[in-house]
Amino acid sequence: MRGRLGLRQERTHGPRRCHPESRGRAGGVGGRQLGPDAHGARLGDLPGHPVRGSRAGLAPVSSATSPARLRRTFLYVPGVEERKIAKAQTLGADAVILDLEDSVAAERKGEARERVRTFLSGQPNPAVEWLVRVNALSSSHFEADLACGVAARPDGLVVPKVERPEALREVDARLTEAERGAGQSVGSLKVFAMIESARAVLDAHAIAVATPRLQGLILGHVDLLRDLGLAPGPAGEGTVHHARCHLVLAARAAGTDAVDAIYLNIQDHGALRAEAVQAAGMGFVGKQVIHPGQIPVVHGAFSPSAERVQRAERVLEAWRKAQAEGKGVVALDGELLEPPVIAMETRILERARQARRHDEGK
Repeated sequence: MRGRLGLRQERTHGPRRCHPESRGRAGGVGGRQLGPDAHGARLGDLPGHPVRGSRAGLAPVSSATSPARLRRTFLYVPGVEERKIAKAQTLGADAVILDLEDSVAAERKGEARERVRTFLSGQPNPAVEWLVRVNALSSSHFEADLACGVAARPDGLVVPKVERPEALREVDARLTEAERGAGQSVGSLKVFAMIESARAVLDAHAIAVATPRLQGLILGHVDLLRDLGLAPGPAGEGTVHHARCHLVLAARAAGTDAVDAIYLNIQDHGALRAEAVQAAGMGFVGKQVIHPGQIPVVHGAFSPSAERVQRAERVLEAWRKAQAEGKGVVALDGELLEPPVIAMETRILERARQARRHDEGK
């Protein structure tokens, strides 16, 4: 069975910016940030080495410094499913999206909001980035969803069907008003924008810089195919691939993250792995998942392998030795080691440390 984006599948269903009114607060989501280790630190000096992974590559980090959080996996959980919500904090996903949109019937939206609010008020696993996907700005459910988000205080909101930057600025304005009304710090609630149409793809960079709240762009390829009038299949593969490339470039130019689409076939882990490895190689920082079994597969694709970590250590060791000897130029295995290379290898070790700590402490 085909599994790449746009092909036939079985359907189952820069730097961080501060909000103008909240400058000076701690960086990272909710003020939580993992600082980088010194260049001299080797991953092998840390407990638990080597870091496990399945490929010799690495997705880029969010900025020139260590990313605030790992965002390899974004697990969707229906907001109305109390048992699944509770279970989600034990599954090891980097981020969990408690969904108030597509997976919740209209007559159960209120119930879902209450379950989400109750769960998040109970201080769930802090190792998880807790997000709430609201209904679209144009939906009659948006206001109630936004109120739920402000009251529940997740790490962020996922806003679907963002067509233009003006829509995200409107969301920002409403959040600002709600935060003031609740006595909360303005800009504390972050947002992710879902890109799900041709227009949104072409406006992706403008959307990415529309508000300092933005943490990333998330690709919604099923709605994109529908907007393009394309059925899942080989005919649409090239167009969707172009959209993915454009999304990564737009996000990176804005200094934010790009998150790849879901993989609909929950049984074909081989094809999922291939797609995730491709996404990591394209520049996505992570991928949406719809089943717990997809989590370790995607983590493997977006984490540096032991071989890649060893390569980074060798590069930094060669660089340190050259610096100690007063050499301005150094090469390793025929490759000239320049400052940008050193910066990338350092970030690889930082990301590997984060991945190990998260995966072993889930």
